[in-house]
Amino acid sequence: MFVTVWDVIARKFFAAPVLWAFDVSIQLYALHFMLGAAWALSTDEHVAITIFTDRLNVRARAALEVVSFIVLFFPFVIALLYYGWGFAARSWASSETSWGVIAMPLYYIKTVIPIAAALLILQGFATVTRKCAIVFGRPSL
Repeated sequence: MFVTVWDVIARKFFAAPVLWAFDVSIQLYALHFMLGAAWALSTDEHVAITIFTDRLNVRARAALEVVSFIVLFFPFVIALLYYGWGFAARSWASSETSWGVIAMPLYYIKTVIPIAAALLILQGFATVTRKCAIVFGRPSL
């Protein structure tokens, strides 16, 4: 937000646009989005369609969530980790830069992709452990 506000102020009041503002704001948004994904999972803030699960009891809902994590979530984040690692490695190898005016380095932000995937995997294991405790009658975890 500060980068965008600074760019607007510099552009409107000083007639001097900040050339790096657009690229930096995009990278900061990507960083915020990727690193916030595991936190959002830990606080149950992700979007969920609960039209069917609202009719289930707590244990059945937890069992369905465990199955969903195993079938849908883990394959996706493992693929994200695997391909994100290669994506970041290629970016580092070529010293990739943006197409913007100042050609900012992109390898730093692309490194966050496998880091975010690893954090999601860890949080996924924690969530599945809690849901399994509910399924097996020990909701104290």
